Amino acid sequence: MSRDLLMVKRSRGKLAPTDHYGLLNRLHRNASKPPNVAIPANHPTADKPCHTGQGFNLETLALAMNGSAIRVDNRCHTSMRNVWAIGDLTGEPMLAHRAMAQGEMVAEIIAGKQREFSPAAIAAVCFTDPEIVVVGKSPADAEAAGLDFISASFPFSANGRAMTLESKTGFVRVVARRDNHLIVGWQAVGAGVSELSTAFAQSLEMGACLEDIAGTIHAHPTLGEAVQEAALRALGHALHL
Repeated sequence: MSRDLLMVKRSRGKLAPTDHYGLLNRLHRNASKPPNVAIPANHPTADKPCHTGQGFNLETLALAMNGSAIRVDNRCHTSMRNVWAIGDLTGEPMLAHRAMAQGEMVAEIIAGKQREFSPAAIAAVCFTDPEIVVVGKSPADAEAAGLDFISASFPFSANGRAMTLESKTGFVRVVARRDNHLIVGWQAVGAGVSELSTAFAQSLEMGACLEDIAGTIHAHPTLGEAVQEAALRALGHALHL
């Protein structure tokens, strides 16, 4: 048995971290046709590291900390030799899929492979009604980063699949650099938009441009067509608006 110590912390809270609910209000303000939705301010969705008094004596280890989180490098290695930490123990973003990816990487590192954790983007999803997806930079983030960007949204009220599902509330929004049209962020609000999160993250990981998404034939009728339409609208020629 390996003498290496792998510490894993599963999320004990709701599926959506608290601060992602604040994104709904920002999305609502910034969308060209925002949905009529609201989340109670006292919604019990807090996620936070819970690593004291859990029976494994973490406080006895000489681990460097970042506030309440354990400090790790890009290989999830802690300040102690042969001790790794993944998931909520390492701080934000506290997402199950991030922890799973980190755990897979650490297992391969222990097995002798060379790996590092450097994703271009990690999708944050609120499994609410309607659902919320945020990947990469929002317009506010892009502005704060000093990027010259373009942004466009496409409402589900003009999407055929959303009409058949009788869930026309919401939108898909894309954020891209103005100079080369490199996509830097996606946001979406609506029924079932969590299923779009993979396409959003993949486009950022692959360094896709608006033309890549706009030129890809999307099946009809699907919610994914709103992704293509958002890219087309950013280029100035949406089909259904």
